[in-house]
Amino acid sequence: MDSLELFEWERGNKQSPFKDSELSALKKFNDLIVRKEKANALTVTFGKIHTYSFVGIIQIGKKRIEILPKLYNPDKDTSLNSLSDIEKEKVYRTARKNLFSLLSISGLIPFYKSKLSKYGKEKDFYEFLISLFLTDLERIMGTSFHHEYMDQTDEMRHIKGKLNYKEQVLKLPSDLHTFSCNFDEFSIDNPLNRLIKAALLKIQRVSRNEDNKKRAFHFYTLMHEIQDEIISPSYMSKLHFTRLNENLKGVVEFSFMILFGSTYSAEEGPQQFYALIFDMNLVFEKYVTKLLRNTFQEYTFYYQHDLHLASEYHSSNEYSRNKKRVTPDIIVTEKGNPLAIIDTKYKPDFSNGFIKNADIYQMMAYSVANESDNALLLFPNIRREDKLKEKESFVVLDKLVTKKKLDRSILISAYAIQLFDERGKIRKTLADEDTCTIKNVISKKIEQ
Repeated sequence: MDSLELFEWERGNKQSPFKDSELSALKKFNDLIVRKEKANALTVTFGKIHTYSFVGIIQIGKKRIEILPKLYNPDKDTSLNSLSDIEKEKVYRTARKNLFSLLSISGLIPFYKSKLSKYGKEKDFYEFLISLFLTDLERIMGTSFHHEYMDQTDEMRHIKGKLNYKEQVLKLPSDLHTFSCNFDEFSIDNPLNRLIKAALLKIQRVSRNEDNKKRAFHFYTLMHEIQDEIISPSYMSKLHFTRLNENLKGVVEFSFMILFGSTYSAEEGPQQFYALIFDMNLVFEKYVTKLLRNTFQEYTFYYQHDLHLASEYHSSNEYSRNKKRVTPDIIVTEKGNPLAIIDTKYKPDFSNGFIKNADIYQMMAYSVANESDNALLLFPNIRREDKLKEKESFVVLDKLVTKKKLDRSILISAYAIQLFDERGKIRKTLADEDTCTIKNVISKKIEQ
């Protein structure tokens, strides 16, 4: 089975390994992503592969492509052409670890207690996730599967539980030696275990790592007393968590992710496709929200909270914003009072150093809708030598020239935060320098 490693936003650096039938499946897959996400995941033009903001794995037939973020070493250039094969593999391994950390912190994948130091033999990010999932499954469950009391109906020679009178009175005289009973059975054949079994079957079909396939198959065979069930997205309503099974939440979340979550798959036709992908724009905005909440306890950060920009016209000065919905990434409040708007922009390369006009217009609209004076654009500082040349824009909203009025103004700031700590690992809280800068921006009072 062929495999190919790529990084996000590669513009035709690698030749396509796909045949015509596989290209057809790839186009079908990409069309699905475009319909769902309004953006391309991976395209092939004149035999050259183009990647975009999606990272993860895409498997077409027997070929798998792994797309990684440019998160491997903040002190080196992103070009890999000068590296040896051993050095390149180290870069890929570091990028996979950092992607895993980023997804875990942002809450897009379950947090695993298994150590990242064990990573190495798995050849791509997906197999790494599978290995951690199986390790946690073996550690938490072992051979002692989760039991639940399940409602059962059966014909018994003696009464067990409650007698089903409706069924009993309809019996023929020849059947009166048994009783129609409803009772609770403490059983391993329950919805939670059926979900896990379905995920293990999916892993066997998709995984390329022999060790992962063997481990999944071994665990699957141990669950022979549990029925195979076709799992639908609404299956979550059948699951109930208590203090006795809350340790299985991570396993359940991953099982759903394999079957439905960030996965797009088709198992019909001559060329099947399967993908586990994440949009780095979404990853970055969720990651930044988590960093802010972990760092600032005095503020409240609302993620993806709807606002309205416009209102109905009134001859008086009274108005109520109820039209033209806008949804900023993050709204900052202090004791219920709006302080600032924060919008994230995942741009691995901002070497030109200037903020786009469209970003300024967007932040103006957000600030008007939020009725706050401070707005902050946050970028990732992936390469430490990259610097933003434009840091602030002061926008006056009222008629400064014609009416000599300065009643309302907005300070729009731009800043690139550090993703790596001193050891080169993904941060869980903001760096001290970033903390100080962001606090000054969102709490700044603008003199009118």
